[in-house]
Amino acid sequence: MTRNPRDPASDVESPAPHYPVVVVNRPARRARSTLRVVLLNAAGGQNPEAIVRCLRRPGLSDADVILLCEIDCGTRRSGGRDVAAELATMLEMSYAYVPEFGVKRVDKDGDGEIIAHTGNAILCSAPFESVEAAAMHNPRTPRIFRRRRRGRLSKARPVRLVGTPTGLIASVKFGGDALTIGVAHLHSRCAPDERARQMASYFKHFPAVGRAIFGGDLNTTTTELAETRGIVRVARQMIANPARFHSPQPHEPLFERIAEHGLVVEGANVAFRPTFTWSGLIPRIWRPKLDWLAVRDLVPVAGSAQVVSPRHSILSRRASDHDFVTVEVKID
Repeated sequence: MTRNPRDPASDVESPAPHYPVVVVNRPARRARSTLRVVLLNAAGGQNPEAIVRCLRRPGLSDADVILLCEIDCGTRRSGGRDVAAELATMLEMSYAYVPEFGVKRVDKDGDGEIIAHTGNAILCSAPFESVEAAAMHNPRTPRIFRRRRRGRLSKARPVRLVGTPTGLIASVKFGGDALTIGVAHLHSRCAPDERARQMASYFKHFPAVGRAIFGGDLNTTTTELAETRGIVRVARQMIANPARFHSPQPHEPLFERIAEHGLVVEGANVAFRPTFTWSGLIPRIWRPKLDWLAVRDLVPVAGSAQVVSPRHSILSRRASDHDFVTVEVKID
């Protein structure tokens, strides 16, 4: 399929990335006629071993492409670990990592040094041909939440996050032909129109044609969460109308930006299945669907799309507050 979509991002800022991409290539695995794609917001990656145990379960094992959001390097909550590098080593995969935000320890004069990072990563069973950081529109972060996040990411106080939302766009070869792989993490508190602007600015960097896989935590909350009463309002809506949060497409114009680039979510995701919870005790009917995969010029294997709990046994703790999202696609 060849498309020449109009450019919906022509009036959207396209900032420069704050940090360079880290890329480590390893030898390719044996090629197959299908690819297993997995997506996870790792919530920092506080327990990489638990994530790997999950990735070795049926339905997730032998993944060829793993898209990871909210991956930390050196933060307090990750125990100071370089999570993307450790996951790639344990799984024997190539990886690319881009920090979105640096955690800056601030002294009394307001100056300081970057002591840790949080960002996005792609793990792949084939080496990367190229990797690009795609900086995105940065909606203003509500102050009430900014203070809370500071304490989670670093032991030292005060600290400040320095950077801008940044996704990854990589090129690899599967089946002898090029494949574009992308990942992005959109803002969870801003209005849906602002997330659409983020998506538009990301797609300024994304190839308009060719085989492609895109995924991320798109935070499709269908509303703005700019203050405490906004959360209370959404909680009430989730109880009264859970279908809105299981099928957010009509309320999130970012899906129009995805479609304009020839990518489709149908068949790559389990319809109406939520992917996020604050606690495993919350009934599934009241959980939102935030994490999405999309493909272009690739055919999802029928019935292969799944949402998988991030724990390797019924007695173990969740490795993240997000579920794994996965699908298998044909490449021949």
